[in-house]
Amino acid sequence: MELTSLQKSTVMDILDLYNPEEKVVCEFKAPTGSGKTLMATYLISSIMEKNQNDKFVFVIATPSSSSLPYFFEQKIDKYKKDLPFSKFDVEYIQSPSIRGDKSEALPKIISEPNKVYIFGKSSFGKGRILSEYGIIDDFVKATIDKKYKLIYIRDEAHIGGENQDRGTLAQNFERIMSEAASFVLKMTATPDFINQNTKKIILTENELNNPVLNDGKYLLKTNPVVLLDRDLKNDEILDHAIEKFKEIKQRYNELNIGVKPAMLIQVDNDSNEDAERAREFKEALEKTKKHLSAANLAWVQYFGNNDKDSNRSYKNNFSLDEITANNNDVDAIIFKIGPATGWDIPRACMLLQLRNVSSSNLNIQTLGRIKRNPYPNLEKNDVTDDYYIYSNADNDEHTAVMYNFKVRSKFEGENFLSIDITNKKDLITAKPQPEFFKLLDKFLSDHKQLICQEIDNTFVENRTIYRKVLNVVNGHQIYTDISNPFIFLRDYNRFINANKKLYDLIKNKVEIFAKEIDISKEFVFTVLLKTFKTDILNIVSKTKTYIPKYKIVEQVYDPRSYTQIFSDNPEQEERVSRRDYLFDIFNEDEQRNNRQPLDSTPERIVYNRIYDFAEDTNSIKLWAKNQISSNIFGEYLDDDNNIRHSYFDFIIKFNNGFYLYIEVKSRNDINAEKTKQLEKAYKDYFENAEKDLFAPKLAISVWKVDNATSKILADTFYDKRTIKENLAEMPIKTLLDKLSKLEVS
Repeated sequence: MELTSLQKSTVMDILDLYNPEEKVVCEFKAPTGSGKTLMATYLISSIMEKNQNDKFVFVIATPSSSSLPYFFEQKIDKYKKDLPFSKFDVEYIQSPSIRGDKSEALPKIISEPNKVYIFGKSSFGKGRILSEYGIIDDFVKATIDKKYKLIYIRDEAHIGGENQDRGTLAQNFERIMSEAASFVLKMTATPDFINQNTKKIILTENELNNPVLNDGKYLLKTNPVVLLDRDLKNDEILDHAIEKFKEIKQRYNELNIGVKPAMLIQVDNDSNEDAERAREFKEALEKTKKHLSAANLAWVQYFGNNDKDSNRSYKNNFSLDEITANNNDVDAIIFKIGPATGWDIPRACMLLQLRNVSSSNLNIQTLGRIKRNPYPNLEKNDVTDDYYIYSNADNDEHTAVMYNFKVRSKFEGENFLSIDITNKKDLITAKPQPEFFKLLDKFLSDHKQLICQEIDNTFVENRTIYRKVLNVVNGHQIYTDISNPFIFLRDYNRFINANKKLYDLIKNKVEIFAKEIDISKEFVFTVLLKTFKTDILNIVSKTKTYIPKYKIVEQVYDPRSYTQIFSDNPEQEERVSRRDYLFDIFNEDEQRNNRQPLDSTPERIVYNRIYDFAEDTNSIKLWAKNQISSNIFGEYLDDDNNIRHSYFDFIIKFNNGFYLYIEVKSRNDINAEKTKQLEKAYKDYFENAEKDLFAPKLAISVWKVDNATSKILADTFYDKRTIKENLAEMPIKTLLDKLSKLEVS
């Protein structure tokens, strides 16, 4: 399993917080389905790889869900083999219970270096040996005595928080770990933004599904289709869901990608205290099963390993892993949220909640089950991008917050501009010019001595050891020596795959060069693609035969309506103007109607700057925060000649017909290289376009926001042949004012 560049940069942000000399507490928020377990595993691997003189003990604590610790163990064991450092063991620690006056033989947890211990919080309840007999205390004391560094990772930290656990054995475990740990990572849906003593790392859903940031991959589905109607009876909403699901099955079948969709039916725990509630639950559950069978849908019931059923011949002889597989033919899965917490089933695309059967809350963890993208290579497809939420349950307090957006009727016919590359086919057939290979030969010849010197610095002791640089601190390299050739080759193959297009382009010439200098080609490619990559890319740029051609496409905004779902209350939310905002926004809480949720502080600052200008000047016809599912984007090429899409953050249409598209960045840009690619693309749009293609209709501006001062620095791209003023140096208000007064033909 490989991390995307966004996942990897997020892990690096967390890793940068680790300080071997100082205790740090980090709160990490990311959407369900973002790959938190994979990122946690990569973090564990990276900490050990970059600090190989230290010995670590990692403790992961999960909520008290029956299968969650087990799933965590299985996933880490699965993921670790593909990571930079994999010399660590994983063990799920289960606590036996005390039986009467006698207990089972007291277990002892041996503190071992470079090992990951996984605990379910249920291990520390009343009557559990680990907590009642102080075994955890002994384990932590032994870890400290041996001078191992303890890293504590708290999964789902918002579940069973301090107030709920105060004074309990579980809270005692939390206190012991938090006090003893050198580094604490709390993976949580609700970071404590008031607490200034903790660091915050936030990964948003929009970032995850932004192909510019995430290698063109979409980890999550982006288009919810929602039917919430408390007035519908169970049979009625079940009929709606079944009819739609059969249509979805046909659409998936036509894709021919080997993925069979699944419907999830989330049920509540039947009450042990309320007999009437238990009877209603049982009757409704049986009616649901009969309804599914009558519709010829294959269903299974999974309430835990010891409570399973199905209408198939195998009855209860199945596992979660089996029904998870993309090609499994089970249509409907009836499950309880507890036993299935941590369960990944990307083929699931529909969530059905029924009154008297389902949980009272539309739980974001359950929504996460149906939001993972099942399409091969995490590509986007109109069919697999939809996920469906059907419910008639009495959800008085949704855990999830939904906003419904609709293009206002007065703006339905308004055109917007998108930018397409028109000669995509030429990119496929484009071949490098002969001049490229001549210049590459000359570069290799001129730099032969420098390349050999770098190889000797990288592969030491007669080239039997690979000196891998892990980090650079104050100009000094921190490295590890790898003597195992299999570990080197594993890293090498991963590295080559990450640079495959450039590798394929230079492969033949470099192999000849490697023979000439009598050095292993693997050593030569490692040094060239690490140390000299920029030089080679410059040669590619000078001699490239493919030049993209751009075309403006005018079209109305699509989709005209959509739903956005948040795991909890958005941190940033601003009012919209009824006069000029593109959308009407609806929420179940009427006080939130026509309030725009925002992803970050820079977005909020930019939003309010545009809002104030629009209110003060009356020169903006319409504007909005753009959606990454919209048709308003610009195509561009990255450094490896892959076609990407830039979905502009804000779109403005002035009364004079001029458009301004805005890309929002923080001054502390964690993806500075990606931003440079975007800025290069925006510059190319106007420099390489046919005359008058964009002018005088469009400008694109990158606004870099200082969170502390709210100051915005703009870098604006436009057709300088027709707009003589220097827009790039204008303050924001002057820029907006100037664009609103341009004469547009």
